[in-house]
Amino acid sequence: MPVSSEQVKSLIIQSCYFLFGVLCISTRSGYSYAPAVLLLMSLPLLFRKQTYQILDRNGWLLFAILLIYPLVHGLSILTDGGTIKEFDRPSKVIMGAAILLFCLRNPPRFKWLMLGIATGAITAGSRALFDRLVTGYGRAFEWMVPIQGGDISMTLGLLSLCGVMWSIKTANKGLIVYFALASILGVLGSILSGSRGGWVLFPVILFVIYRIFKDWFSPKVKLGMGLALCLLVAFCLTPQSGVPTRIAAAKSDISLYLSGQNKNTSLGHRFEIWKSSVDSFLEKPLFGWGYHGVRQSQEQQYKQGLITKEAYDFNSHAHNQFLDEMAKRGIIGLGALLALLLIPLYLFKQYLNQSFTPETRTLAAAGVIVVLSTIDYSLSQAFLYHSSGIVFYCASIIFLYSAVRSQQPINGKSLL
Repeated sequence: MPVSSEQVKSLIIQSCYFLFGVLCISTRSGYSYAPAVLLLMSLPLLFRKQTYQILDRNGWLLFAILLIYPLVHGLSILTDGGTIKEFDRPSKVIMGAAILLFCLRNPPRFKWLMLGIATGAITAGSRALFDRLVTGYGRAFEWMVPIQGGDISMTLGLLSLCGVMWSIKTANKGLIVYFALASILGVLGSILSGSRGGWVLFPVILFVIYRIFKDWFSPKVKLGMGLALCLLVAFCLTPQSGVPTRIAAAKSDISLYLSGQNKNTSLGHRFEIWKSSVDSFLEKPLFGWGYHGVRQSQEQQYKQGLITKEAYDFNSHAHNQFLDEMAKRGIIGLGALLALLLIPLYLFKQYLNQSFTPETRTLAAAGVIVVLSTIDYSLSQAFLYHSSGIVFYCASIIFLYSAVRSQQPINGKSLL
């Protein structure tokens, strides 16, 4: 039987959705390959009027913020006297708007997307084990930014946990094991990376997952989840996990900073940068200083003895996405960032305000988890400042939104 061009096209598209999760952090820049292919496929559609008819009210909301966020960054770069190179990361969000139009017309199939995420979590955890046990790195993902790798691995693991819930509901025993393994290895990747910021809201996110899926749990499932959580905690307490060492280091850093004995520790360095960012924001609260202009503010602070030399020399970001936006782009930039996070959260929660098929609830829950985990990481890292963070976040919400919108709703009760 001959294969049509449409079937080939569909296979390529679904393969991109699958490979997005698989390649995310298994290789350098792996997070960008699948979105790049989808972007190329979307280009011919951008110049057709009917392309935009796929956008309903919610679709326009998401499409608009994917344009507004980079627009704010572009204006900031322009007024700050920056170069076109500085627009590299924001431009990826604009590309996301084009990909959204394509994905809404060619939405991911549930299993292709979720199994790709699970396979990516398994790959991430396995790579983390290889980095620590074979290569001998002090932290997993040292070949990229360890914090970014650990955070993305954590997200893949949490999304795989949503896959576990779906497998339980649909009584798919084989996939229960696969998604469970993926969930464990994804979280393990974060632990082995030593990225403490990824653990801050971890209990909160687990509680959110429980709230969403609680009516799917039998007593046996609850017991199994409790045992799994106990095993995870037990592993984290072992010296081999590196967690006790990182916690002890954090306590020491805080103590040394508060006593004034040493402000140049890992956390002390962050505290100094956060303080600097707040002071810069208070000086120019509306539009901020800009990427280059903020150095003037930091120089003044250093000369006045308000920040350490190490904090001044760290000419990059504030190790907090929200404070970084406030210092560089003021309330306008912070508003754009919050919209980029909260609008997708609002859209996904709408699907949780009704009872849907198991697939729809799982996809909507996954979307909520992507946003919450990104907020978590952004508290101690400028997660979206890095190409890996902004591409992973935008692609994830676009793929999940396109998939969940393609499902058929059945009215029901609120889940959150």
